[in-house]
Amino acid sequence: MASAAHPQRHEYFVYALEVNRIPFYIGIGRSERASDRVRYVRYMMRRDTAGKPVNWCLSSRVIAEFCRRGHQVRVRYLRRWLTRRQALTFEYDKITRLVSRGTVLANRQHNRCYPSSHLQVIRAVLKRGQSQR
Repeated sequence: MASAAHPQRHEYFVYALEVNRIPFYIGIGRSERASDRVRYVRYMMRRDTAGKPVNWCLSSRVIAEFCRRGHQVRVRYLRRWLTRRQALTFEYDKITRLVSRGTVLANRQHNRCYPSSHLQVIRAVLKRGQSQR
């Protein structure tokens, strides 16, 4: 993500990507970063289907697989109007808390339990969703 020209501006947010209200990714952003994420992954899926090169990261693979399975990936804003430093601190704290409670996240940074594959994240989210019913 590009750095802000003025990192002290309160223009950052922390968001969660969720399926059925279960988070699988925590991130920071500004502008349209979060709301545009699923659209971008769908674009990558079309490129992949057309045989064009795609550089998949784990979270994008998770989003793509949920889309293929017909699940709706939603963005939930956890905090808004933060400086970059505040957003990074909140993101770190949120990831650490969720992982310590056993939540499987597709985050690479700050995740001491980084999953081995996108399917591990998918299974964990769907299993947790079934147990909440």
